[in-house]
Amino acid sequence: MGTVGPNPLPEGGKPMVALSLYLGLATWLFVSAYLLPHSEATGWNSLVVAVLIAAVAFISFAAPGKPGLRFGNALLAVWLLIAAILMPHVSLGTMLHDIVVAMLLSALVIFTSGRWPRRAPG
Repeated sequence: MGTVGPNPLPEGGKPMVALSLYLGLATWLFVSAYLLPHSEATGWNSLVVAVLIAAVAFISFAAPGKPGLRFGNALLAVWLLIAAILMPHVSLGTMLHDIVVAMLLSALVIFTSGRWPRRAPG
């Protein structure tokens, strides 16, 4: 039985699993802007943050030698949390939804940190 190192997923699956999780969360946040009752400000915030989450995920996927790029999504998670607390909401459920999405995004950033393979120099 071998030890589990920093890359427990099979070599080919790491980037796609992480990218799929980020894109799934971004898609859900985008769709929720239309499905849940939002004020105009929170609706636009959800749409913009969802697009930025996907963009950061794609850029990180395209540049695996720079894993720090994923921390852009950490900043988006902090923003989503602050916005959920401070922006006017139509419903408590929508506010709680945004807080949960921010926490899931934070957990995803922590879970995927340093787990995507790096290209060999040269």
